[in-house]
Amino acid sequence: MRIGVDLGGSHIAVGLVENDGTIIERVEKNWSFEDRQDIENNIEKSIIEISTNILNKHNYSFENIEMIGIGSPGTIMDGKILNASNLGIKIFDIKKAIEEKTGCKVLVKNDAKCAAICEKKFGNLKDFSDAVFLTLGTGIGGAVFLDNKLLQPKRFSGFEIGHMIIKKDGIQCACGKKGCFERYASMKSFKDMFVKEFNLDKNKNWHSKDIFEIIDREKGNPVIKNIIDEYVDNLITGLVNLIDIFEPQAICMGGGFVYYKELLLPIIKEILYKKDRNFNKGYIPEIVIAKTGNDAGVIGAAMQD
Repeated sequence: MRIGVDLGGSHIAVGLVENDGTIIERVEKNWSFEDRQDIENNIEKSIIEISTNILNKHNYSFENIEMIGIGSPGTIMDGKILNASNLGIKIFDIKKAIEEKTGCKVLVKNDAKCAAICEKKFGNLKDFSDAVFLTLGTGIGGAVFLDNKLLQPKRFSGFEIGHMIIKKDGIQCACGKKGCFERYASMKSFKDMFVKEFNLDKNKNWHSKDIFEIIDREKGNPVIKNIIDEYVDNLITGLVNLIDIFEPQAICMGGGFVYYKELLLPIIKEILYKKDRNFNKGYIPEIVIAKTGNDAGVIGAAMQD
């Protein structure tokens, strides 16, 4: 029995997970503006409180837990979260903090790598030896498999796909660079386009259901089409770069993107398959959605070893 924690820029999800990847119970909490002002303490508090409540509900304690796996944005080194710009974290020894409070072994890995592990083991990447996995949420994270092996650099987490430049001198990114992929193709950037074009409250945490309500209400409004077309074009620019570099058999997209798959995926596939924008014309990878959806982060975090 394990606990998996999926830590994101806008939320945290904690689940009690069987060793075969089955989630017994999962609880999710969105970060409020106030939570983010003291994010490290609130992360620690949320992990302990949610885990304790789930364990008590199922008549377990931390003594029954084999390990707690945490998936976090940012660079991970020796159990520490470094430079998680979407959370405002410079350095946070989360491994030490949670081990001291629970007595459990704690493993920490980049969140995109955790979700990728889940999707490769249980999801839509099982049958592909060469694949790219993307999480599109507050930012963009990534992982790459070649010959069924997860590529992992010696020093840092690596594969900061969200921070490749797709527009020279573009929008300022929280990482310090300009024109990063995630500033144009994350789900936050998609929502921000609606906030800007429809003069919405910038301080509100807008969710997918809010965006779909706007789309339904504004049917026929050309602004909607312009937003979708611009977003898809930016996303495809990044996808083509990844295709040309890694030549994957498949690209799998997870995170918040799964909520928009029916809206966006057909457009993405149509453009990729018809316009041959990649180097090796006619050789387009399968474009799939994470089978395990937003559970991928929790399950993958718990499957660390």
